[in-house]
Formats: sequence, structure tokens, C-alpha cells
Amino acid sequence: MHHVEARQIYTTCQGGPTSHYPETVIVRSYEAGARTVEVADESGRDPRAFDIPISYFHATNTTTAGRCRITGYYQTGTLPPVTARTSARGPHQPTDLR
Repeated sequence: MHHVEARQIYTTCQGGPTSHYPETVIVRSYEAGARTVEVADESGRDPRAFDIPISYFHATNTTTAGRCRITGYYQTGTLPPVTARTSARGPHQPTDLR
């Protein structure tokens, strides 16, 4: 299973928002063994927190057989750690993991 942790960035496998969740989300918190992941809308347009099932989160947008996933989210980046130096610069930019 994919390892989910706070500050990771995920995008929907199909692109675009779903009927219930935003297109790109940032993990706010996840406790090992929990059934859901608390996320926030990466765009900042929706201030709500969303609880999305852990089974929706994947490392890549393809299956082990090489097919494109049609549901869920795949990891697209990680926010850098907050330090005294970076927090003074304003909003953090994602680090590309590709």
C-alpha cells in the first residue's frame, strides 16, 4: 500500500474535480491505520477540510499492470518543510517528484 503522510500533494487520476472532492488536494493529516485522510483543497478556493477514504490514494496514476487509473488520486508532489527561512517567503511551492 502507498505510504500517505501530511504535506503530500495529490491530483485526481482522471483530471478535474470529482462530484465530491477537489481536483488537487494537500494532505493535512493521516494517522496510520485510519480509514480516511484529511485533506484541503490545494487551490485554496474551498476552505473546508475533506475526509477521503485511504483507498483513493495511490503513488502513481497507473496500475501495476500499466493501465491508467480511472478513480482516486495519485501523488504529484510534496510541500517543503516549514522553516523560519521559508515561512517568511509566503506560500510554498510544491516540489515536483516526477
